[in-house]
Amino acid sequence: MSSTTIYVGNLDQRVTEPMLLDFFTPMGTVTNIKLMIVPRNNSFNPVKYGFVEFAESASADKAIQELNGFKILDHEIKVNWAQQNQKEEVPNQFQVFVGDLAPEINDEALSQAFSVFGPLINAHVMKDTMTGNSRGFGFVTYREKAEANQAIASMNGELLGSRNIRVNWASQKTDTPPPRPGQQLPYETVVQQTPNYVTSVYVGNLPPNVSDNELVQPFQRFGFIQEVKLQADKGFAFVKLDTHQNAANAIVHLQGMIINGREAKLSWGKDRPASNWPSYSNQRQQPSNWRQVRH
Repeated sequence: MSSTTIYVGNLDQRVTEPMLLDFFTPMGTVTNIKLMIVPRNNSFNPVKYGFVEFAESASADKAIQELNGFKILDHEIKVNWAQQNQKEEVPNQFQVFVGDLAPEINDEALSQAFSVFGPLINAHVMKDTMTGNSRGFGFVTYREKAEANQAIASMNGELLGSRNIRVNWASQKTDTPPPRPGQQLPYETVVQQTPNYVTSVYVGNLPPNVSDNELVQPFQRFGFIQEVKLQADKGFAFVKLDTHQNAANAIVHLQGMIINGREAKLSWGKDRPASNWPSYSNQRQQPSNWRQVRH
């Protein structure tokens, strides 16, 4: 963190970024505000804290000296210099950077696009504090690294709103490109990307007029199709096959197939392991609205 950024903790759940802006602006020019909302174990009340960045270090120092211990909505806030990777009573979290966002994408749209890969801790579009307009990038945060990896692999280069987005680890250097959706990889690489209990394939870049049958036909060459979950209006689907190896073969051989004029982009989906699986007992279950495919 820079010498102009301060940490603000113990925030009331009702505190918003505009409220923090009004509260800290008397200390000096605020250039950026970021709120973090993180679920707390065994509690319905999440942890809320944030970071406030000033134009000048003197303003940040003044805020620490004058506002630490001050009450906002009956909560005595903690104000101090921000530390690298600072967290407040938070579980493991894995933050993903999302760039080249279209102006119409807000927090809700960002959350909706990325929550398909797992429950989100936070989804936030960064805004200009003066105009309130999007700065063209944001962050989504997952509790599971596998879910963050899946989001990066599946969403980098995808169309969100009116633009193709860039997706990568928030802390990763830009000269190390993430895997792109639709990337052609050998079977030996694909089959080892996820545990053997994963048999679901993510299919992205689908046209809105695609049908279940148009997905079943190409996939049934590679094994028995157990389930299909299609969200054509959002441009993606999940196809669940009978074995991990058959699903890997489908990803390799169907990568880039044309469906109604669009090049499909395939990667691994998400499955819950069997109850006797030793190392992955906390993985997320597939959504309950999967449909059984009858043959």
